[in-house]
Amino acid sequence: MESRRSLEHTRVPLVTALAYPDAAPDALELLVQWATWTFVIDDEFDDGPAEQDPTRCASALATFLPVLDGASAGNSASAQAFAGTWERLVEGRSPAWCRMLRDDIRAYLWSYYEGLLDQLASRVPTLAAYRRQRGVTVAAYTWLDLVEIAVGVDLPETVRHLSSFRDLREGAAEYVGLHNDRWSLEKDQQAGAFHNAILLVQHHHGSPLQEAVDRVNTLITHCAQRMLDAERDLAVQFDAAKITGQTRTDMLNCAAGYAKFVCGCFDYPSQARRYTASAGGATDEATAPHQLF
Repeated sequence: MESRRSLEHTRVPLVTALAYPDAAPDALELLVQWATWTFVIDDEFDDGPAEQDPTRCASALATFLPVLDGASAGNSASAQAFAGTWERLVEGRSPAWCRMLRDDIRAYLWSYYEGLLDQLASRVPTLAAYRRQRGVTVAAYTWLDLVEIAVGVDLPETVRHLSSFRDLREGAAEYVGLHNDRWSLEKDQQAGAFHNAILLVQHHHGSPLQEAVDRVNTLITHCAQRMLDAERDLAVQFDAAKITGQTRTDMLNCAAGYAKFVCGCFDYPSQARRYTASAGGATDEATAPHQLF
């Protein structure tokens, strides 16, 4: 019942439609299926039995990770759902794209175990280390991978090795992660964890809450600028790599899809009770997101 209520508060179809506004109906249905699984898994690892038990966490990961390499999902309902969605996602896609998504899903799932061990060992990451990893822990890279399905492209592997393309993805992923931190602040405070950029600024610099929020807002602005700079540099690297015709068009459509994904993630939290409802049931005006930015 609690899991169903959480999904209702999440409004998965809404966030998926906002993130992928150009997706055709069939593609959007598949993307909603993937998004639903990620939110269920997020709740399970954050609030379920594996929350404070590294052995249980590793065991849960062991039911999902082999599926990425073609193993049977076994009797686990969540693993079977994952396997079915995975098969639909990779059907007809290029080996390079499948490899990218597989690696990004694997990194995302392992981040739960890594974060749990940090918490149990009271290991507080530096803000720089946290920023490098934030796009992974919020699953932003997997969502960015799926932009190609949403806009109907499958980019050649050479394009994925352009430094400007990599900068665009990293800027987008970090933006989404840091923006999420603003909306999950109250929950993270109550959990006593430091896996939140605002809490890390407070911890390492002794900053008052509003000052820490303002600093993270500045970092988010830098992420947006990094995306704009990367988009500008893409055109120059296209010319250097002699990328023309349909490949160039596909790449530009993908880059535009990344920007729309970020805009969708910006618009979403204020429309979902997953983020607007107080974690404790009553709104604390000192930490309520709408009071902070």
